[in-house]
Amino acid sequence: MRKSHPVRRAVLATAATVSGIVLLLTLKPGSDQGSADAAGGAVPPAAAQSPQGGAQTIANGTVTGDAADTQYGAVQVRLTVSGGKITEAE
Repeated sequence: MRKSHPVRRAVLATAATVSGIVLLLTLKPGSDQGSADAAGGAVPPAAAQSPQGGAQTIANGTVTGDAADTQYGAVQVRLTVSGGKITEAE
């Protein structure tokens, strides 16, 4: 029997695939308080008062959001609104 017999290759490929799937299914996502809050763990006070989940109507100007810590560092959003439409996002 040859070393690279087709049946042997099929059995090894199936075993490797099943092993990989089992390993992927046993992984559990890390629990991070920041991601739990972002997923809906806590409702911010502004969102609790607004019917649109914290949306604010800004005629013209710049709105700067709160800084949020992520695994890559602090993130903050700044929107520039003109005529009721977002014209720039940083």
